[in-house]
Amino acid sequence: MKTLRLILGDQLSHNISSLSQAQKGEDIVFMCEVMREATYVKHHKKKIVFLFSAMRHFAQELKQNGHQVVYTQLDDPNNAGSFKGELKRQIKEHNIDKIVVTQPGEHRVLED
Repeated sequence: MKTLRLILGDQLSHNISSLSQAQKGEDIVFMCEVMREATYVKHHKKKIVFLFSAMRHFAQELKQNGHQVVYTQLDDPNNAGSFKGELKRQIKEHNIDKIVVTQPGEHRVLED
């Protein structure tokens, strides 16, 4: 069974529940920068840069710790622009059977 573990930008912790039973080298840890999240309300540009930088550094830490990480950057030409679109793309590309995610802190993200 191929498992994808979604980590959101406000969940950058090695102790998060979605990573607790991750099988290093087997499960895919997925993180993505999406336009919908960067623009749903007006944010200061430096805040967005800081968030994406923190996400990229965390993804690198996970890789260094032996996790298989798939990371979609905002400027990726195949970026679907939303969590839902990116998840659909990853499910198709990696033949995912199961998704594990820690409950999002925002209701609109949970709905998506």
